[in-house]
Amino acid sequence: MHVNWFKNPDHVVYADIGEFVDNFEKETGIDNLKEKIATFEANPVKEGVILKGRKRTSIKLFIPDMTFDEHIDMGENVWVYMGENYECYCLYHGCAETDFPETENFKFFSHRECEYFPCHETDDMENFSCMFCYCPLYAMGRECGGNYHYLENGIKDCSSCMVPHRKDNYDFMMMRLAKFHKTLQSKELEG
Repeated sequence: MHVNWFKNPDHVVYADIGEFVDNFEKETGIDNLKEKIATFEANPVKEGVILKGRKRTSIKLFIPDMTFDEHIDMGENVWVYMGENYECYCLYHGCAETDFPETENFKFFSHRECEYFPCHETDDMENFSCMFCYCPLYAMGRECGGNYHYLENGIKDCSSCMVPHRKDNYDFMMMRLAKFHKTLQSKELEG
């Protein structure tokens, strides 16, 4: 495992544990996966842990910030790795309470007539989301959870970040915004 592979946004899927685990448990044949993830999250080890399933599958649970010598975005979370031929899953805890309707069409739209479409290089035009055209996480600086770097002049360069443009990342974006909002609220109450 090399840290640069995990920095590539095309290799990472952000997944809400509550929505991800039950189905993934069935696909891999790993019994009690939610409990095993919670146990590892409570007592992580640098080398991670390998879990084997009944369907000739195995996954590795690890925390990138413990495994590698440098921080990567969302590297403090538990990740699920199945080898470089598969996407890696960065797990997060989503919002427990939602007032969303049963349909989820509001979470995605693609503005193909836009003269800048797609504004980021992608091989998956079908799932390119324009929902967060101007990324609301940009102002969070290093805490945004995206794939960015700072230029020598101090400008944050997000040109290689696909986090706000992935169809399935709506919940992740909303979770990060809610967390940022709580941080601002607590700072305001302290000040």
